[in-house]
Amino acid sequence: MRDSLDEVLTVNSIFKVLASVRSEVLGGCVIVFSRIFHGALPSLRKMAEQMGATCLTEVDLSVTHVVATDAGTEKSRWAVKEHKFLVHPRWIEAANFFWEKQPEENFFIKIKQ
Repeated sequence: MRDSLDEVLTVNSIFKVLASVRSEVLGGCVIVFSRIFHGALPSLRKMAEQMGATCLTEVDLSVTHVVATDAGTEKSRWAVKEHKFLVHPRWIEAANFFWEKQPEENFFIKIKQ
């Protein structure tokens, strides 16, 4: 009986450590989403928050990243104007997969001239 209790405690401890590590992946990132398909938005938002990001609904100067699929949206244009990161949603997915913040330049949204 004691061995199984020890195993449960060990597994719970491992899950807590993993959750703690995961919650630091996007720590310090403040994210706003722009024109993300509504079905995908809740899962992307939850993923980002589980990795330590703060997600807002509107832009302000605290925003560090605008996640979008289109560079032509108002929020995307704001990101470019304010020198904030404008990245594709795959940036969040890759961070989630690798448990490490990914280089934003690998996920930039092409600005149409």
